[in-house]
Amino acid sequence: MSWINDLDALSSAGVLGFDAPAYVMGTQPRYYGHPALETLPDTLPKMNNQPQKDEFKPSNSSVNNPKWKKWLFGLLATAGLIFGASKLKFTKNLISKINLTNIKALPQKAWNGIKAGWSRLVGLFKPKTGTP
Repeated sequence: MSWINDLDALSSAGVLGFDAPAYVMGTQPRYYGHPALETLPDTLPKMNNQPQKDEFKPSNSSVNNPKWKKWLFGLLATAGLIFGASKLKFTKNLISKINLTNIKALPQKAWNGIKAGWSRLVGLFKPKTGTP
């Protein structure tokens, strides 16, 4: 019945000028115009611990990581840097193998790869020919 109360409150506030629940349910209207229902108060009750203005107040509980977590993170970060540096040595050989002709042929190779992938995709939906 809450939707009926909501529509009656709209009628009481002057938003609707008729008995909307009766219209929806197809019954005789209970009133015409705006009924004298009790309206909601203009002021809402105050909630506890609400700021008076829009502002940011940081909480006193800051993140306090223990030392073992800091050491573990430092160890993992250092290991990652060492691993990345070792991989960088292998990429120096790869960079020396790249020349201008390989770079010029790259767009054509990419386009051929796209066409081959499209042909494979279209081939999945083509009907099979031949005798079963």
